Amino acid sequence: MKLPVILTTRFLRTLLVLLVLLAPTAPTLAARTDVVVLKNGDRITCDIRQLERGQLRVSTDNMGTVFIKWEDVLRLHSSSEFIVESIDGSRIVGQLAEASEDGRMRVIHGDREQVLDLHDVVWMDPFIRDPLFTERWDGSFSVGLDIARTNRERNLRGAFDLRRRGEDFLVGIDGSAILRSREDRSDSVRVSLSGSYRGLLQKRRFWATLGSLERNDELGIDLRTLVGAGYGRFLQQSTRSLWSAAGGLALVSEQRAGGEDNENNLEGFLNTRYEYFLLFSPKTTLTAELTVFPSITDSGRVRSNLDFSLRREVISDLFLDLRLYGSQDNRSAEEGASTDYGVFTSLGYSF
Repeated sequence: MKLPVILTTRFLRTLLVLLVLLAPTAPTLAARTDVVVLKNGDRITCDIRQLERGQLRVSTDNMGTVFIKWEDVLRLHSSSEFIVESIDGSRIVGQLAEASEDGRMRVIHGDREQVLDLHDVVWMDPFIRDPLFTERWDGSFSVGLDIARTNRERNLRGAFDLRRRGEDFLVGIDGSAILRSREDRSDSVRVSLSGSYRGLLQKRRFWATLGSLERNDELGIDLRTLVGAGYGRFLQQSTRSLWSAAGGLALVSEQRAGGEDNENNLEGFLNTRYEYFLLFSPKTTLTAELTVFPSITDSGRVRSNLDFSLRREVISDLFLDLRLYGSQDNRSAEEGASTDYGVFTSLGYSF
């Protein structure tokens, strides 16, 4: 029981450090100069913060932070510079100005000007010179406990995720820990920590680097380390959904249960991820991701990971999460099973 406790302590300590480092700082008070006009005639003086996933986030003096449905916006303007991305993946930097027609906006940069339909704009963010380490990270953490009377089984799960979208990059960090305890067998642990960096290109294409650390007692893996790189494309990108596909190569080092030496392999990877989001009444996010790892140096071996999540907001920023996961390895360790799967419900907080 000492090993699960140690792993859990390290996981929670890492999570706490990340949250402290990425905690938002208090904004400096300044006069609101941006204006958003809604289809119902309301005119909001504010600071435009971000457009993402179909909602425009603005800061106001009287109402604090307000989220507006992008489809309800008629006109807007701002003297600040923004990075504006269209549905086709093209990006432009400039100030936001009202167009002569409703439902459109002008993006002005120097003597250049481009007119865009609002329904073609899927993402906006203030243009800054050093965008990676700022307060504008999105993330969440969740905890769940499942107890079954049969065999007195107890499953404890904790997870977190962090995400930062910049002008030409997307960074993601994810971690989870599952502790299983049953009366008729020894305790088992499933721990994973992964990170990815996507360099965003034109026409919704991207290159990607990724890395992960994993322990899975059910599959007989004491430690699996992965470092890889690849290329992909967003097949669909809108204010309601995001679908990507990518492929590449990865170097994998495994320490199997009962083994003395690490096993090093070169694997390919194929990944697809789909997200569907309804961010109002109440906020709901559906995520499905599948990754397949066909081995190149160990011919015939194929691994795969499946993750499905349905997240629904209960009250402001507090959500319930239903998650299904599965892992498969057709050449698992002798002391492990070929599959590992489970279903969890968790309570979490997003920020």
